[in-house]
Amino acid sequence: MKTYFTRVLPCIAALACASCSEEEIQDYSGDAALYFYRGTYETMHVFQRDSLFYSFLSSGKERDTLYIDTRVMGHPVDRPRAVTIEQTDASDPLAAVPERHYVPFDDPAVKPLMQVPANAVACRLPVILLRDESLEREIVTLRLRIVENDEFKVGIEKQSTFQFKFSDQFLPSTNWQPGNALGWALVFGEYGKQKHWFVHTHVGFTDFDADVSTYPQDVRKFYNAQAREKLAAYNAANPVLKEDNGQEVTFPVI
Repeated sequence: MKTYFTRVLPCIAALACASCSEEEIQDYSGDAALYFYRGTYETMHVFQRDSLFYSFLSSGKERDTLYIDTRVMGHPVDRPRAVTIEQTDASDPLAAVPERHYVPFDDPAVKPLMQVPANAVACRLPVILLRDESLEREIVTLRLRIVENDEFKVGIEKQSTFQFKFSDQFLPSTNWQPGNALGWALVFGEYGKQKHWFVHTHVGFTDFDADVSTYPQDVRKFYNAQAREKLAAYNAANPVLKEDNGQEVTFPVI
């Protein structure tokens, strides 16, 4: 559904919309509107897309608060403004269930946080995921969209939705996904579920939602060497590690 989007994203009002120029935002004169940010923070190497994968098995937590970076089209005002988002896939077979898989947005503990602060044009909207036992067997999806209310209209339509896919299993991370040769594939190679398990469990690396560029090259080489060394030791003491499709797990030399 950590990149890309990470689990904690800052509320930086000065950043412009990824799809619009700063001049266009400054010249906007319509009603206040909201959209989910898409793009990279130049100083933080953080990228938020339109979805995020999350694994409780990787985090080890019983509940976790993730954030969606949200931006305002229009000028700031001197009071907080409520934000409304809703689930759009509630009727789907593997949709997240409120109070079971996540805390509803109208919950007394969450509702006060669903707002743009006074004098701000950006906010982090919290999404609290719960580690239900069903997630050991299922991968559930939580699709969200911005809903017009008394404070905001929907801003950029194609940036008005966001999706979480989460489970209590090893899942592709934000920056390490099947078929993607970038991100952590530069360090560990093509994504695989068993490879993910091995790197997490035997190498001890878990920061897959981070942008790989935030790690110096020598640190990347260290983790790569650790993965190759520990895999050789593992294979010497166990059946050769393979993915579910029978492909042997390997790591590139960088």
